[in-house]
Amino acid sequence: MTQPNTKVVERIAAEARRRSGAQRDAFLEDTCGTDVALRERVERLLAPIPRGTLVPGTEATLTHAPSDVPSKHSLHPRSYRNRLLPATNFIVHIWASRVYRSIAITVFVLLIILLGLGSRYLVWNELHKLRQQEFEALLTAEVQALTLWIDSCESEAELVARDPEIVDAIDSLLKKHKELHEEYSVADIQPELAILREHLPEFSKTEDESKRFIQANDPITTYVYDPNKPGEVEGSFRAQSITEDDEGAYVIADTFGFILASNQEERIGKPIETELDGKVALKIMRGETGFLPPLRTKSRPNESTSGENATYVWAYTAIQEPGESPRAMLGLGYFSVGNFTRALTNIRTGATGEAYAFDENGTMLTESRFTEDLWHRNVLPEGTPSRANLTLAPSQTPTHPGGPRRGHEHVTRLVNMARDGRTEDLDFGVILEPYKGYTGHEVVGAWQWLDDYGFGVAYETAAYEAFSPFTYISIGQYVLLGLIAAFAGITYYAANSMVYMRRTIGEHMVVGSYVLLRKIGEGGMGQVYLARHQMLKRPTAVKLVRPDKTDPGITKRFEREVQLSSRLKHPNTVEIYDYGKTPEDVFYYAMEYLDGVTIEELVRQNGWQSVPRVLYVMRQVAASLREAHAMGLIHRDIKPLNIMLCRVGGEYDVAKVLDFGLVKNLSADAAATVVTGTTEISGTPMYIPPERVKNPTQADPCVDIYALGATVFFMLTGRTIHLANSAVDVLVQIVTQPVPSVHEAADRVIPDQLQDLLTRCLSKDPAQRPQSAEEILLEVEAMLVDFPWTTAEAKAWWESHVPPDSLGVWAETADQT
Repeated sequence: MTQPNTKVVERIAAEARRRSGAQRDAFLEDTCGTDVALRERVERLLAPIPRGTLVPGTEATLTHAPSDVPSKHSLHPRSYRNRLLPATNFIVHIWASRVYRSIAITVFVLLIILLGLGSRYLVWNELHKLRQQEFEALLTAEVQALTLWIDSCESEAELVARDPEIVDAIDSLLKKHKELHEEYSVADIQPELAILREHLPEFSKTEDESKRFIQANDPITTYVYDPNKPGEVEGSFRAQSITEDDEGAYVIADTFGFILASNQEERIGKPIETELDGKVALKIMRGETGFLPPLRTKSRPNESTSGENATYVWAYTAIQEPGESPRAMLGLGYFSVGNFTRALTNIRTGATGEAYAFDENGTMLTESRFTEDLWHRNVLPEGTPSRANLTLAPSQTPTHPGGPRRGHEHVTRLVNMARDGRTEDLDFGVILEPYKGYTGHEVVGAWQWLDDYGFGVAYETAAYEAFSPFTYISIGQYVLLGLIAAFAGITYYAANSMVYMRRTIGEHMVVGSYVLLRKIGEGGMGQVYLARHQMLKRPTAVKLVRPDKTDPGITKRFEREVQLSSRLKHPNTVEIYDYGKTPEDVFYYAMEYLDGVTIEELVRQNGWQSVPRVLYVMRQVAASLREAHAMGLIHRDIKPLNIMLCRVGGEYDVAKVLDFGLVKNLSADAAATVVTGTTEISGTPMYIPPERVKNPTQADPCVDIYALGATVFFMLTGRTIHLANSAVDVLVQIVTQPVPSVHEAADRVIPDQLQDLLTRCLSKDPAQRPQSAEEILLEVEAMLVDFPWTTAEAKAWWESHVPPDSLGVWAETADQT
């Protein structure tokens, strides 16, 4: 490679030294171009050489040059005493000053407080994480134990349904019912009942046996919930394991719900009383096996389930032959106080922790840990268990059994979330913000909805018990915060006043030579304000980098947008007046204020636009792109939101191309294009061509031509080319799906010439698109002869749809202070 001429390098370096910052970078980019070697030689000459340091290749006299502030590599470093005394004097000077001393004390106190608060919140967050993990683990273990037991019940029902003798007995019952109809009775089916009792002895318990089982296994505890005396309960409560089987009943019915046989003979010949929802009936007709939690019957909705009345959970399955429709249903009943309840009440943590099951109406299905407390407060009649009788309402007022009260205001927050907040993908939740529980106290907990079985499982504990370590810490810290609130307020007020005085004149913020009057918009990189030049008094739009956009790379991109945009002089491109940085290092630039609406707003509010108007706008945008492409600049983000229709000097529908933040300079070297982040797909998905989806670094005029075609499609049809729910789906459709015809999408007559032009602009193959904005410009101008958009039409539309520029008038007449 040919080395650059030394004199040329020195001349460029001399000119560059007269400039600084962005102006120097722009000068070097224009002068050196793509000559990397020349750029490196110039930058080496511009690099500063520290004085008094050991720099290879410099004269010995330079290394011994005197310096007031020698570096750490100096040949003559100062002694330890010389370095210590200035620091000591500085500290004494500050401590001797009353103002500085007050500031130093305040800063010291604030640092101590911030350290304490920071450590508190770190521990608080860790405690939240631990409680969340604990709740998830406890609930998962409870649900796993319960579902394993349910699976075993369903397996047992399927096994019984395949017993040949039981199937024969059921077929015999179906035959007798068909013959006897309404005369069907218990006396007629005694042989079949004997066979069922012989094969299902554990499900044929008598009423006395059922009462003895319930009395022996009722899980009601004697603990009375008292949040003021948590220490009276020693450790966790563990229920005793069940030592006998909890099978209790069986029922056989036809597909219409007519009970053919049951161990409870008084039910034979009657319809099934338990409400079977559509999901259960559908499972039976499909021949599937299912599970039903305890349910209140429709015929006795106001009858409470007392301690001795048996309630069952049911495992059901269809009776059918392979390939045939179900002809009957078999249900096996298990006492609800058996394994169903004990799977959840087996471990009760601490003084208040408990797990329970509930249905969609907010009714508790298992026994509460605090049943006796509910009796004492008359929430439940004394002697009535909470299972199948208690509505999980966040109220301390007495309620009586009689079915759950419906409505969001009558159930706890946990039940609301499980019932209404769950989705197909989310059936589990943890609530660490205290809420009113069914006992009337503040609790926290977790829930999981078992959609296959139609009920949910919850774990709750008192909020004071879950976060008890922070009770006294919080009190002490609130007192401390109260003591320092006055000092913090004074400090904040003073600092805020100083900043406000530096940045404002009168009532408005000042940036450079511009007074910011009102925020009028916000983009991906910054905020846009209506401003007024202090000397020229003209309305101006000022764009600032948002406070959160402090990354140097983003600031560099913002500065580059201004430099590139300022080169463009076409009347259809927004004009840049000035740019710079505030004393607080906030980057800004000033551009012409536009009175108008974006294409996005125009179409969203008024629908598709006429062909003449679309052609008129398309010609102006193509003209703007023609200039940019001729200078080697690719916009890469042409879209309806970046094209504005304006009123300018009595002209209407003047198009202005905005936001060159994604511009790529084709004439610059490779290093100059990294600022935009071209390894990622930048721009708006709806208007990105297929080649940029495959290769985000692709940048040529065809990219802007595709985006212009997509924007015209939007104006003609009122919709985007591809319709999808996410950006990823849009990108997939851009690559794989064909572009719909404008005729079909617009549902109106579109000139064939315009249809043909758009088809070529939106071609997936860049080679088939117009290769320059000049080609589009010529074709559109030819079509405007046949489809003109007159000044009178444009003026009439603006006067009837857009009010006068109130912001601009206000800016010109604003109080100048």
